[in-house]
Amino acid sequence: MYHPANGSLDMVIKMDQTDEEEVSFVAQEKANLNIKLPVHLVYEDDGYYVVRISDLSPNWEALAFDLYQENEEKETVNVDDVTSDYATDSTEEIDAHALITTLYSDQRKTKNEEGKGAKNKQDYALLVNELEKDFVKKKMKNYEKAITVEAKHKRQMQQEMNELQRDMKYQVQEEKADTESKIAMKKDAIQSSDASIQLYKDEQKSLQEKLQKLNEKQQDLAMK
Repeated sequence: MYHPANGSLDMVIKMDQTDEEEVSFVAQEKANLNIKLPVHLVYEDDGYYVVRISDLSPNWEALAFDLYQENEEKETVNVDDVTSDYATDSTEEIDAHALITTLYSDQRKTKNEEGKGAKNKQDYALLVNELEKDFVKKKMKNYEKAITVEAKHKRQMQQEMNELQRDMKYQVQEEKADTESKIAMKKDAIQSSDASIQLYKDEQKSLQEKLQKLNEKQQDLAMK
């Protein structure tokens, strides 16, 4: 969201993080590539980052926004620990300032908020909570679709297994042995579908609890 009145742009970013490393940001506009723009972290919660880029030119054209992962200190790795192609001991230094990705924003495609002040931390806390609710609801729908697919696959395997069992009535011993092997495979597939369906239902239950907590959080935020 671009605010022409004060030359700032707000971005909401969701990151899937599996560690505790800090992140940092660098922003540059196409109109002034040699200048790094001020970036302020407005709000952060559970992988969501709301950042505000300031001092944009009226015609900034496009924005490049780099996300970096910050390690507390630089690490070294013994090359011989990861490869046997070297005869002598040597070490490599791992940069503590690692680029995660670069995002781009086109001024022509960026929504403007004319005459409105920039949102505050409270506004973004509510927005992020609503975005997370939408994300959880989407995952719940995806699990529902997955359950439907697995249930259909299970029915198909059950039908094929029943047909094989009927065919055994008219088969000689050698043919029965082969059919029994096929039946065993169908049973395994059915059990696998049952396990998957149960897993998806457990995930749905967990997401339902998450959604309930998000609704409670939304009420608490609205009362502040």
